Amino acid sequence: MVGAQARRRWGVVLAVVVVLCAIPVAINVWPARAADISVPALRARITASGGQAYSGYAQSTGLLPLPPLPNLERVTALVSGTTEIRAWYAGPDRWRVDVIAGGSERDTYQAPDGQYVWDYEDNQLSRIVGAQPLRLPRAADLTPPELVRRIFASAAGDRFEPVADKRVAGRAAAGLRIIPATADTTVDHVDVWADPVSGLPVQAEVTAKGGVRPVFVTRFLELHLGAPDASVVAPPQPRPGIGYTETTAPDVLSLLNRRARFVSLPDELGGSARAASVPGVTAAAVYGTGLARFVVAALPGRIGSPAYDKVETFGQSVTVPRGTAALIATGLLTVLVVRADRTYLVTGLVAPALLERVAVDLAGAVT
Repeated sequence: MVGAQARRRWGVVLAVVVVLCAIPVAINVWPARAADISVPALRARITASGGQAYSGYAQSTGLLPLPPLPNLERVTALVSGTTEIRAWYAGPDRWRVDVIAGGSERDTYQAPDGQYVWDYEDNQLSRIVGAQPLRLPRAADLTPPELVRRIFASAAGDRFEPVADKRVAGRAAAGLRIIPATADTTVDHVDVWADPVSGLPVQAEVTAKGGVRPVFVTRFLELHLGAPDASVVAPPQPRPGIGYTETTAPDVLSLLNRRARFVSLPDELGGSARAASVPGVTAAAVYGTGLARFVVAALPGRIGSPAYDKVETFGQSVTVPRGTAALIATGLLTVLVVRADRTYLVTGLVAPALLERVAVDLAGAVT
């Protein structure tokens, strides 16, 4: 009798534990039904969501088979692996993004007086002063709100369609699909889900042409709407025992510009016009329109040679009128390195055929 009663008691305890553990799972798989909202209205709310404060935990996952390029290892890791992100956003000029990887942590703070980067592993605090007209991608660009706003900024002529609602981070989110208008991009479509009231993007999935599942996904696993505590987004202050530097040129692209300041990139490459001039930057430029934009940067020799060797090892050769060129096509992101009078790195969500034309133009250019 005692044994039977004990079994019943433990059975009740086990049932309660199972129910408690199942609640989060049930919330996420429960059919989502967001507030009825049209695609134009949702698109407008997403575009205007830059003032919505939030805090949350996000995860981005890239499945692109891209090898680590010299001096660009952090960039290639963003699209070829999983990035764990903690984000606090009070506004466009006051936010914080922490990247957590194993036992290391790298925190980026945006404050009205500049940007701060705290590297926990190196015990180093850096303050970045002034605007960065052109810079390398960073983890803060991969939060769902930031990535979606950047895609929207390039999707003016693309088609928008509705997709089924989805539950993200316990919230019913309204969805839409972006279908590129240009055939030069490798992107088949981008699916976006957002809070229907505030328009804050909570998940984005990028699917390549010919693909059956997304090759890049960013989404919130936890999300709280509302302003974070001011102390959380306040950058750390210099103090004894930690390294501290101030710089106005922290970015690799700024370094490239100084080392290749006499480079003059053409107004058109591969049939794509220069999208816009970048103040103070001559060694790099953006070409094309919409999601078919690509970046061209002239590399100094100590960076260019190992970059070419890496791309040649993992990619394929491209025939050019003079010099050599090699290309890696991942299905979504395409990377090209051209070595003629100088070395150029070209990358974008563009078809390999477009970058092959760019390679011919760059190899034939006189700089």
